[in-house]
Amino acid sequence: MGKVVSKIIRILLHPACVCIAAILFFALIRYLDTRWRFLPYTFAVTLVIAAIFFLFSRRPVFSFYGAAAIVLLQTAASIVKFKLKGYSLHVFDFIFTSTDTAILGFLIKYYTPLVVGAALALVATGAFLWALFRAEKPWNAPVLVRLPALLLTVGVSIGAHPTARPGDPPFIFGFNASSLFMSFWHIPSLIGEPPLAAKLRDVQTQGALADTVECGPEVGRADLYLVLSESHASPMRFPEISFPPEIADTFRSGDGTIKPMFVETFGGGTWMSNFSMLTGLSSADFSWQAPYVNQLLEGKIKGALPEMLARCGYRTVAIMPMKYNAVNEGPFLRSIGFQEVFDAADLALPEWGVRDKLYFDFAEKLIAEHRKTDKRPLFLAMETMFAHAPYDKEMVPQALVPAESFADDRKVNEYARRVALARADLQAFLDRRAEEAPERRSVAVDFGDHQSEATLGYALALDPAKNMFADFRSPVYETYFAVRGHGVDIDYAKLDQAEDIAFVMARILNATGLPISPKFRNLNELSEACGGRYHTCNDRGIVDEHLKKLANSGLLDAS
Repeated sequence: MGKVVSKIIRILLHPACVCIAAILFFALIRYLDTRWRFLPYTFAVTLVIAAIFFLFSRRPVFSFYGAAAIVLLQTAASIVKFKLKGYSLHVFDFIFTSTDTAILGFLIKYYTPLVVGAALALVATGAFLWALFRAEKPWNAPVLVRLPALLLTVGVSIGAHPTARPGDPPFIFGFNASSLFMSFWHIPSLIGEPPLAAKLRDVQTQGALADTVECGPEVGRADLYLVLSESHASPMRFPEISFPPEIADTFRSGDGTIKPMFVETFGGGTWMSNFSMLTGLSSADFSWQAPYVNQLLEGKIKGALPEMLARCGYRTVAIMPMKYNAVNEGPFLRSIGFQEVFDAADLALPEWGVRDKLYFDFAEKLIAEHRKTDKRPLFLAMETMFAHAPYDKEMVPQALVPAESFADDRKVNEYARRVALARADLQAFLDRRAEEAPERRSVAVDFGDHQSEATLGYALALDPAKNMFADFRSPVYETYFAVRGHGVDIDYAKLDQAEDIAFVMARILNATGLPISPKFRNLNELSEACGGRYHTCNDRGIVDEHLKKLANSGLLDAS
């Protein structure tokens, strides 16, 4: 075995093999990144990595293979992230996600094959490079030669960095080989000017929005329940999934319609949708910062939904299925006005993947105690988790959901079965709210935070030639929202169009008579003017004026 390995290593060290490997590397990176625009910079960064290897090893062939291995490994990681979430790899993943123990624990527990595969790939790569290192004789090149070579490659990479233009950066476009390297240029923004702040600096509007609230009559204010339904999309979106009518009907609002809503993330990023729903801000407006809004905008937003309702005397409570500090969601929710945040530890969850009934049971207990001890109206926002990926394990007992198949694909069928049970748990919660009316008036809202990665193939098949992730109104971003009034009259004529998620609460406040503020009134007007489109409004200038007014009012610190 040792002789075979040694022979392979000698072949790989041969100049002809190195040339062939270089050509194959070039072709593979071109194929994986899909277009030429970012390739000069990507190859220049590859040279920088190779020069770093050479500086310390004095072995040129080892340095080339080492650099190529690192580029290919990060490309593979980016491909996996893009398929699961719709975002390519970013340097901030290492700054934020790699230090988030709750998220790391989730990945290890529920994506074990991927984690094990990644670990084996790293070990195999390390062993391969170590064998090359030992086999290749070092060059007698002094450091005064090696160091300038590194500086030269750094200069080349700076010169090769493409000038920004529409469509850049590539983090939602699937340019997986170049995305991490392109993101290096975002590191200074952690201490410099973020993208939105730079954009708003050029907006000329000097107006502001009053930081006031319109609470309405003090007596008999309706409770508000907001349920984030993990990975739920409209049953009308994918006819390949055959939900029975009793399940499909749970997606309908009080007027009998299923209302389409567009989010700005796919397959993951629940916190991004929660962010937009609660703040009335588009995560996409923060450009490449979108997946990190919880970390970067803690304490920088005023006038969000929970804060506004608290100013009108509401008790504001959030229930989250993860640990308090996961993706910094607990601290962020506190910063926008939630007086109480209950996490997985408070719910005493045995593990992730429990059915949603446990969340609703906790909510029922909280509501009952609130009724006894607190006279304030209640705003309860809760996230569910049961329908989350992965779907390789069957988690729905046959006794709870009939055995018939909802879809031909095994993974899609498991996803659909989880949705079916989750919808039943949600409906039981909603039925309880209906039973309380009219003595206890309430508005109940539920919405899908993003589509499941299980249905990606169905969405992409609708237009195979199009990059669905580059259009925030494409089918991969469509979910739903539902509104029901229990003892509360709702003007459903004001909820008659597809909405981007950042507009939804403003529209609901306007349709239900719940407390509102100038910020949310302005959002409602924007929705009318933009046809429900926020980030992609045809008259983008009025959206930027709204954001500038928020900044002028101290309601948004974009710096």
